[in-house]
Amino acid sequence: MNRLPGAVLRHLAAIRAMIVFTIILGIAYPLVMTGIGQAAFKNQANGSQITNSKGQVIGSKLLCQTFVAPSTADDKLNKKDGVTGYADPINKYFQSRPTFSSDSTIGAYTIQLANGCNYSASGSNNLGPNSDNLATLITDMRTNMAKFDSVNGYTVTSTQVATDAVTESGSDEEPYITPQNAQQQAARIAATRDISVADVQALINANSTGRDIGILGEPGVNTTTLNIALDQKYPSNDTSTTAFQTGATSTS
Repeated sequence: MNRLPGAVLRHLAAIRAMIVFTIILGIAYPLVMTGIGQAAFKNQANGSQITNSKGQVIGSKLLCQTFVAPSTADDKLNKKDGVTGYADPINKYFQSRPTFSSDSTIGAYTIQLANGCNYSASGSNNLGPNSDNLATLITDMRTNMAKFDSVNGYTVTSTQVATDAVTESGSDEEPYITPQNAQQQAARIAATRDISVADVQALINANSTGRDIGILGEPGVNTTTLNIALDQKYPSNDTSTTAFQTGATSTS
């Protein structure tokens, strides 16, 4: 006959259950799932890493990378608060979606491409369709991208610029752009690297994905893998950039 009070027995039963479920759900289940992931989906489980010929990790298929240089407008902007995100895109690379970051010196969101693909902080601006600030940034980005992607024999107008080329992604770490955006940039890439548009289009196709199971999501082009493929197949020493409007006004 058990002489322990009922309340104590219930507590002991609860402790035993906690120990059992901790072992099952806190140790065994994670180990099993980790084992399955490593055995069946090793690349995905480890972050879809991209390695070079030496086996060094140079990126992830899931994250964008910035291909920019210090902005020509940078010195004209007040840097009292240490803002360092202003940058101009490098002409020989496909550009991912833009970055709109808050500059406290200006008191508004501005176009700061160097702050993009910041893995320590995921998120986007909260500007809505009625925001004058957002309208200005989108207008500036249309002008920027039209100038950026126009080359001899191929002109892009502001109205032709792809929507995702002038708006942020939800995470600001998205490597994918639309096929329209990629094709818009193809002529510039070809001219900068001295190759044909057909050569560029072949790499675009090789780094594109369709809808999952044919119905989910939208087709996309991975700028991270695409730029790596460009450097591997058509290396270029060109370091030219295009000056971008920042949407900022100096207060110095």
